[in-house]
Amino acid sequence: MTASGDSEELPYWLALRRAGLGSRNFALLLAEFSSIGAAWQAPAAALRKSGIEAQYVRAVEKARASFDPDIELARIEQAGARAYTWLDRDYPSMLRDIPQSPPVLFARGNLGPQFESAVAIVGTRGVTPYGRQVCETFCGALARAGVAIVSGLARGVDAIAHRVALECGAPTVAVLAGGIDQIYPRENSGLADRILQQGALVSEYPPGIPARPDYFPRRNRILSGLAQATLIIEAGEGSGALHTANWAFEQGRDVFAVPGSIFSRQSLGTNQLIRENTAKLVTTPEQLLEELNLLSVQGPQRRLMMESPETEAATATVEAPVRTRNREEAPLPADLPADEAALIALLASGPVQVDDLTRASGLGSQAVSGALTMLEIKGLVRQCRPMTYERVP
Repeated sequence: MTASGDSEELPYWLALRRAGLGSRNFALLLAEFSSIGAAWQAPAAALRKSGIEAQYVRAVEKARASFDPDIELARIEQAGARAYTWLDRDYPSMLRDIPQSPPVLFARGNLGPQFESAVAIVGTRGVTPYGRQVCETFCGALARAGVAIVSGLARGVDAIAHRVALECGAPTVAVLAGGIDQIYPRENSGLADRILQQGALVSEYPPGIPARPDYFPRRNRILSGLAQATLIIEAGEGSGALHTANWAFEQGRDVFAVPGSIFSRQSLGTNQLIRENTAKLVTTPEQLLEELNLLSVQGPQRRLMMESPETEAATATVEAPVRTRNREEAPLPADLPADEAALIALLASGPVQVDDLTRASGLGSQAVSGALTMLEIKGLVRQCRPMTYERVP
């Protein structure tokens, strides 16, 4: 089953993604045209005017002649997947907030609000007994605290992290480096099936695209982007886990690392992150939970609190930062659309959750999501907490 904020628009997003357009080009098209559908139908001259490069203009023209939306939608449905665009309300809010977020995200399983509080756990494929023990200890504690686990389904630390989350009844999401129907390595197919029962598989690639070596580094930005923090457990020099740490650092997310033996090759990269102050050193799960402000609330109790509208409202009230009256904010364009202007007015007094914006504005959820995306692109608002926006100072 496919899903999109606007099912009529989804084929155009899919077509442009198949044509090779990424986040930068999608942002340019959204800024220039009223919709992605309008961009898809625009003449080459209008596409060039939007700022996208000539090679992508040619790719779009070529795709128009060969793309069949019915076939593409059938492939997604056959894979048991859903497709989310930037404008979909169910697109993960943590991921939408990062630079280079995928314009279209494919998912199998349940990619719901349980992943708004998540930690990415990554490390070496050649995990040592020490690394295994560390991974099991930290993942178990995080899972019991109600924290979702994000990892990459690779051998070693990734697989251990997913397995422990499943055993503890915690949600877990695996980020794939190929199409949403391409499990790699194949030996983890059984683990992937178990994840689908308790979490989700996600990818920026549609069905049928095999994993490639150059896809793994870019995959890592999604892995860190889905989480509020990344924990590195054993990483050698040049390890992909270090790439994930770099992405997290660029995204403004916290990076933590567990130190390893100075005699172990698998810990060279991890210890270097700590030495360079790129990652914060943690030696116990309690330290990590304290850093994430999750130490005082555990497991089922925390999940019940998260699901309570009363508690969410109270928490939003307590945590909302105080806004000073003399703070300068980004000036508003004279031609700001009415729906965007309405949301800006509602954000005048401080951060507001998306659901509250939807109720107060009287706009539909799709319209609010789309307007917020455009306001982010214009640099007028930003996401200060999951599903909560504020004016940009």
